[in-house]
Amino acid sequence: MTDSTLHIGVVGMGVGQWHVENFSKVPGCKVVALCDTDATRLAAAAEKWGVKRTFADYREMCAAPDIDAVSVCVPNAVHAEISVAAFRAGKHVICEKPLADTPAHAREILDAKNASGKIGMAAMKLRYWPEAAYVRRLVDEGTLGRIYYGWSTYLRGLDGIPMRPTFTVKALSGGGALIDNGVHLLDLTWYLMGCPEPTSAMGMTTQDLSPIGKANRQKIAAAGGKKAFDVEDFGCGIIRFADGAAAMLDNAWSTFVVDGTFSVRVLGTEGGATLLPFSVCAEKDGKNANVTPDAKTLPSEDQFHHFVRCIREGRQPISTIEQGEQMVRMLTALYRSHETGASVDVAAVR
Repeated sequence: MTDSTLHIGVVGMGVGQWHVENFSKVPGCKVVALCDTDATRLAAAAEKWGVKRTFADYREMCAAPDIDAVSVCVPNAVHAEISVAAFRAGKHVICEKPLADTPAHAREILDAKNASGKIGMAAMKLRYWPEAAYVRRLVDEGTLGRIYYGWSTYLRGLDGIPMRPTFTVKALSGGGALIDNGVHLLDLTWYLMGCPEPTSAMGMTTQDLSPIGKANRQKIAAAGGKKAFDVEDFGCGIIRFADGAAAMLDNAWSTFVVDGTFSVRVLGTEGGATLLPFSVCAEKDGKNANVTPDAKTLPSEDQFHHFVRCIREGRQPISTIEQGEQMVRMLTALYRSHETGASVDVAAVR
């Protein structure tokens, strides 16, 4: 760092503006540069957040000697080239989810991080919920026993498609609902299970519901029809792990549910826990007992404070680049399973 303040550059003024807002709340940290290829959007963001230095080219920003860390908030397809450039320039990196659009790109980021000796973090924000941190502590302490099952669901109604090319065009996103929202829910489930080694995946995806409903038809037609939507609107699957456990998920941008679903659960031999709604269950006198603490009393640290603290203390984050690379392989295995109709070896996915 050039002085006692950590200087951060943010690339991508979509979700990147959320990063700027949240880094501004971290003591001893300052966003000093913004980057975007859209000059109008870049100028508007710079004025809004009071950031004087702007760049149209991420390479120029990464070369700036007074920038200590780079926040990568761009379409999935270019996560790798920007993250790799930042690591090679000697910067710490936090990269938005998913880590990359393909396993090969995720591996490039991991290799660059390892060669740089810098802190790298996959921005998996759900891991930093206080309830998630509490349940993970229970798992690490063995309070829930051996975790044998995880489950997650995130289903939206018919009008839930984010109709922007960076989400709906595979060349930019790498996939649809699974890689957009499914990555959050599968990652949280996996994290609460203790991040066991994935072995195999069986998955299914579909695009059947995208044209259903007036809102969806209008969105797709306005965006250019099928060329603007070549990804799945629904995906589901099961991941098996080396310790014998399994995790199931279903995820949809568009489907027939009266009320949307959003929940995660882990089950162990000595107890279980659910997030959304938050509950912890244990055995008492041979029966289920509610042992849920008051969530308001649980300590928390969001991903932005955590990233800065990891840099200052030289410690690895709880959402590592290594785990981000594994997550991309799991998601890719689910997609390939759908294509082949068979179970896919996660370790063999490249």
